Amino acid sequence: MDYIDLVIEKMVYGGYGFARYDNKIYMVEHAYPGEFVRIKTKYNKKDVYFAEVVEYLEKAPYRNRPVCPHFYECGGCQLLDMDYSKQLEIKKSIVKEQMKRIGKIDESLVENVVPSDEINHYRSKMEFAFAYKNGEVKLGLKQRNSNEIIDIKNCLLAPKEFNRIITEVKKIFEALDMKIYNPKRKKGEFKHLVLRKSFSKNEIMAIFITKTEYISNYKKFKELILKNIKADSFIHVMNGSDSVVLRGPYKTLRGEGVIKEDFDGFEYQIPPTAFFQNNYFITKKILEEFVEIVKSEKISGTALDLYSGVGLFSIYLAPLLKHITGVESNNVSVKAAKANANINNIKNVSFVKEDVEKFIENYDKKLDLIILDPPRSGLSKKILTKITELKPKYIFYLSCDPSTLARDLSKMQEFYNIEKIKPFDMFPNTFHIENFAFLKLKNSK
Repeated sequence: MDYIDLVIEKMVYGGYGFARYDNKIYMVEHAYPGEFVRIKTKYNKKDVYFAEVVEYLEKAPYRNRPVCPHFYECGGCQLLDMDYSKQLEIKKSIVKEQMKRIGKIDESLVENVVPSDEINHYRSKMEFAFAYKNGEVKLGLKQRNSNEIIDIKNCLLAPKEFNRIITEVKKIFEALDMKIYNPKRKKGEFKHLVLRKSFSKNEIMAIFITKTEYISNYKKFKELILKNIKADSFIHVMNGSDSVVLRGPYKTLRGEGVIKEDFDGFEYQIPPTAFFQNNYFITKKILEEFVEIVKSEKISGTALDLYSGVGLFSIYLAPLLKHITGVESNNVSVKAAKANANINNIKNVSFVKEDVEKFIENYDKKLDLIILDPPRSGLSKKILTKITELKPKYIFYLSCDPSTLARDLSKMQEFYNIEKIKPFDMFPNTFHIENFAFLKLKNSK
């Protein structure tokens, strides 16, 4: 095995240290800018070589000793041993690089990263996978670049309550010899344990996901989890898919069957399988940013909220606008959004269950504002074209992937001025970064 000694130039999206050597590009795991490292190549894709560190010849001064025993093998976080101030600095540089390289966008538009009030134990949802190895039940997260499950004892991103629950669940499963699903053989029962927490209400939801409805030894299983697991509600989800973790019909074993979150007096009920932002503290800051712009720009007319989920943005902004239409393809989320509007006594919002591309195809009303919060893949060409035809005066674009955001903004630049790109640190200690872009129609009065 040939080893190479090189200096890491910068970090790139994906959490890799970037280096050049002998006219080749190296992407190095767990390597930070300025570090002098000895590496070995694992594999390559064309001219890009993916490598791991064999020895740190000179470490960065902002690298700390990792406080998690799973850090070097777990795929849950990548920057846990980096000073938080440095994380924010590096994330900003990554966003700037993506905007400039992919979108040909002025990098000075990228503002400083808004920090999270909490950087540990902040995640409101965690997906733990079951596995069975060497006669033991394992419950944890995937190994980096692998489907192997690491048995997690104490995850620093998860609320402390989650760590206590997974310890108790393992004890119950071992005592009852519960059947763990094997994705290779397509046999077994239990696939995942998803835990959700409401930070405003301090509620916990435990969601057990099985391949089918049937659970062997069900009576004893239910008795022990209800007795020994400290959670406000227990849900059983039946999910036949091996590609999506949280999907399928469900039944409530105990509790209300929803988890509630509160933002400035607006209450949201979130069903077990519905999407919701994963960092309460940062979500609150994003909502405040939206309100600040709506007020300062005096936006008061009609709005479209595309990919509206359970109605988070629509309901929160409703008192400031004439009318908002939320569009969402997930039936569970749409039902929740309508219920949330009723709970908050909001009358000037409506929610439509339809694919966004299909909905917007025939939409022809005058708009003041479009709110976009698409999946990681960003917007399709059809949606982008239609938005530029509709010419809303303002666009709020929230994205969890700076590369697809840069791609989409580059196409919008012809018609819109990009007023700002504001990164929000939704996922501290990881390479992920949420970005908010505020756009204003050119020549609009």
